[in-house]
Amino acid sequence: PGALILRSDEIRKRRHGLPPETRLPPGAYAPAESAAVHAALFALAETALRGGHSVIADAAFLDPALRQGIAAVAAEAGVPFQGVWLEAPLDLLRQRVAARRGDASDADVAVLESMAAAEAGPIDWRRLDVTATMPEAAP
Repeated sequence: PGALILRSDEIRKRRHGLPPETRLPPGAYAPAESAAVHAALFALAETALRGGHSVIADAAFLDPALRQGIAAVAAEAGVPFQGVWLEAPLDLLRQRVAARRGDASDADVAVLESMAAAEAGPIDWRRLDVTATMPEAAP
């Protein structure tokens, strides 16, 4: 079967007992809450990997420590890890975020701008240009 997709946005909503499409207040994105969300993501990923499942950990991973952390989860589970860094022009990302509806992510264009301005450090993951839509991008 396919990989288990673990989305940080959905984990955050579950922690608050809400459906994925429900917007959370800004306090739900405080650093301590974000750390707890990532810890839960890592724990779920490790459990699934140890159970023989493939996992896609869907999160921003802007902090190098988080990128190292998810790679360590795979290593501790004894499975190979492949990090993929998705890239597209900022104007296109603005359009996509502004048009998004019914999604677990609460990020708006202001959040996107903040993330784009953040220093992510060196990216040693495979970079994938996602300018094309999914059917166009798929091999």
